Amino acid sequence: MQVTFGQRLALLIAALALSACASTPPNLDDDQVVRGKRIGAIELGMPLATLLAIKGAPMRTAPISNTDATTYTFANGLTVGADDKVYWIITEDARFTTPEGVRPGAEQIAARAALGKPRCVETRDETTVYDYGDIYFEIGNVDGRVKRLGVIAHQRPCSQ
Repeated sequence: MQVTFGQRLALLIAALALSACASTPPNLDDDQVVRGKRIGAIELGMPLATLLAIKGAPMRTAPISNTDATTYTFANGLTVGADDKVYWIITEDARFTTPEGVRPGAEQIAARAALGKPRCVETRDETTVYDYGDIYFEIGNVDGRVKRLGVIAHQRPCSQ
């Protein structure tokens, strides 16, 4: 049986169309902080079982008062709040960074310039929290540097 030019062309087009549909999954273990979505490989909404399968046993756990949730602290600088799913992620490790360059250790002025006007600001004894709704950072009131950077699934109420 001889294959015609038209048949070969049709097979080539079909193969190209199928290969376009089969894309590789994105690499989420890239140390990126993505607003309202993830820090590295840990995603908001990720099932607790998946979190533990990816990160292994936490160094420390602590119940979150008045909830069914628990805080999980891992050796790589991530702390996660989860019940049956992840609903917040915090990092104190400078290797995790936003596309704008905000990371633990960054100067407050650079973080504010990169992220713009916060939704609310809350000053505490030792830190000040700059909350943008889907991402926030805490700075040390003495040194003016980002201490923690976090992503959250739901906006927390502003204390103002």
